[in-house]
This record gives sequence, structure tokens and C-alpha cells, in this order.
Amino acid sequence: MIVSWKGDRSGSLQELISADLAVSLVNSWKLQTAKQMNNFKKNRHFWGRSLRKLEWDKYHDISDSQKLISHTIHEWYDAKHPEFSADEIKFLNNRNIESCPHCGSTNFIKYGFYKNGMRCYLCHDCGHKFSPITNTIFDDRKIPISEWIEYLLYLFEFHSINSSARDNRNTESTGRYWLKKVFFVLNGIQDNIVLKGKIYLDEMFFPVIKRRTITKDGKKLRGISKNKICVVAAHDGHGTNLIIVEHVSKPSRKSTWAALGNHIQPGSELIHDGDNSHSVLIEKLGLSEEIHLTKETKGLPDEKNPLDKINNLHALVKQYMRMHGGYNREDLQDWMNLIWFILSKPDNRYEKIDLFLNMALNAPGKVRYRDRMAKNVNK
Repeated sequence: MIVSWKGDRSGSLQELISADLAVSLVNSWKLQTAKQMNNFKKNRHFWGRSLRKLEWDKYHDISDSQKLISHTIHEWYDAKHPEFSADEIKFLNNRNIESCPHCGSTNFIKYGFYKNGMRCYLCHDCGHKFSPITNTIFDDRKIPISEWIEYLLYLFEFHSINSSARDNRNTESTGRYWLKKVFFVLNGIQDNIVLKGKIYLDEMFFPVIKRRTITKDGKKLRGISKNKICVVAAHDGHGTNLIIVEHVSKPSRKSTWAALGNHIQPGSELIHDGDNSHSVLIEKLGLSEEIHLTKETKGLPDEKNPLDKINNLHALVKQYMRMHGGYNREDLQDWMNLIWFILSKPDNRYEKIDLFLNMALNAPGKVRYRDRMAKNVNK
């Protein structure tokens, strides 16, 4: 807010100059403060670093008040980052290991336990030792898997990555790194989805990043343009969703077929807005259709809108993405996979976490920090 002078300006010239100077100084301070706040946020240190150690912990001659603060903060951190529990060790040690994660051999034996109680195996073919979490997203972790439960709860409840990091006393980079691990586990999760029966279908659009925005005469292009990324969403009468990035700005017969051709059962019924790009599905898959033009459904209350099912799906997807505004456009399909997983069965969030943890333990491959978190420009 910029300060303006609203008082009596009938005083002496010196008083007027002093008043105007004071207002100018206040406005300058407000603008500088706003810039500093933005810089803090851009540097991602606005909310501080991890609370594992405070800056003054490395010194011996700290004050009693600093000792009190450190003790309290470390208690908070330890509560949020527990050591390995007996239940976690039991859960991991009871996993059925079928092959060596290093070479794939089945010629391995149990070889005692690690210091934390986790079972150790020895492969006779490659000679490597391994644990139940070797070559999974939990490999080389510094904190127990149990902390993922809280992280996933936040993620599945439409919280932002940054707010989750603050609440869990983690750095924001930890939240983003774990998100990359989630993307890795869910990669290709929609590949085998086939919609059938009554299928509601429509496209939605997401903006490209600002530096790639195309303008004409200094103004952004209006409507569906090269400044948009097309995402097609579909929902059938059996409660199955599909959310696919078409990697184009405006859907065509070619992009629509590439995105949906393998995901619709022939002979199904397509309920849509009559977009010409959908005709390829009707022709090649022998679909019947029910058309509701946009100009006819615009402004209708939800209960009377025949496309309400797909509109509701669009609204949920857009709501989730608004919570994560600074996303890399190259990860857009990964985000759609995550949203699909959140909106799909099971509905119970704890059952969903159970499903994800088991998927993660059975998805071979490491997600290395340097490989996934190397600095890059959003696209």
C-alpha cells in the first residue's frame, strides 16, 4: 500500500516539505521491504533451513536462552523425525525378496542384520550385500520410511509442497525431492487404463511459463493459442478417470488419437462437446455419441449440466495445480499421474498410502538427488 498525504497542507513551506519527505521515505521503505520479501522467497530460504541443526549449535559459548531455543527446536525435530521403529523394521524384514537388486540373481542368502535391525542379504553371484530397500526410492535415506506417511497425507490432501515442508520441519528442497520420487513410482500408472460404457470427455488448458508466452502488439494471445498446453480428461460410468497431456496447444485428430486411442473400449458411448478432434475416436473405435455444445451448457447449474462429471474433474485438477504454481511444465504428465492416483480407488487415504508404499518397494530404481534436483529453468 502506498502512503498518501491526507492532512492539512496549509502550513509553512518547510513543514510541507518535511511532510512530503516523510511520506516519500515511508513509501520507499515499503517498496524496498516488498522487494526483500520477494527475494527471500525466490531464494527459498524465507522459511529457513532444516531444523536438524541451528547455526549456533557449532559454538560452545552460547547463551542460556540460545541453549533453551536449541533444545526446544531439536525436540520438535526429533518428534517429527523418529528413529526406526520396531514396526517399520518388522514390515521391511517380512518383505518377500525374489532377486538380487544389483544383478537380478536368485542365488542369494540371508546374511545377518544391519546395525539398525534391518535384514542383510548376500548374493553369491555378484557378491553384493543388500537390504529390503536396496535399489528403491527409500535407498540411502537419512530418515525412516514412516515419515513418508505424513508427507503422503499432505500430498493427497491438496497441501502445497512448501507448506508440507514447513509443517514437517524439513527444507523445501526435501519436499521437492520426495515429489520426484513419487513421480518415479507413479510413472506410467495410466498406461493400461481402458474406459468403457458412457465416457465423458473434454479438454482443459494450462499456461506455458511467462518467458515462453507469445504476445502480439504487446498483448497476450487470446483463447486457445500457443500459450496453452492441452490436457484431455475423461471419466466413465464405472468411476475410472484418465488425465493425459496432449503436448499441443490445440487438440487435433492426430493428438487426440495418440492420447486416447488405446484407452477407450470400442463400441462405447462418447458424451462430449462436439469438438472436431474427437471424431477420430468415433470413426476408428465405432463409438456412439451424445453431443452437448458449449454454448448450450454454458451457465447451466451443475445438476442440469450433462457434462458436470467431467467439469468436476477439471475443477479438481486445476485446484490441485493452483496449489503448486511453480511447477516445471516438463513434469506436467507426472502431475497428472499423481492427481489420477489421488482421485482413484481406494478412497480411504490410509489405504492409498499403504498402496503407494508397497508400489514404491516394488518399483526398482534409485532417484538420485543430484540427477533429479539439478538446477534447471522451468519450461
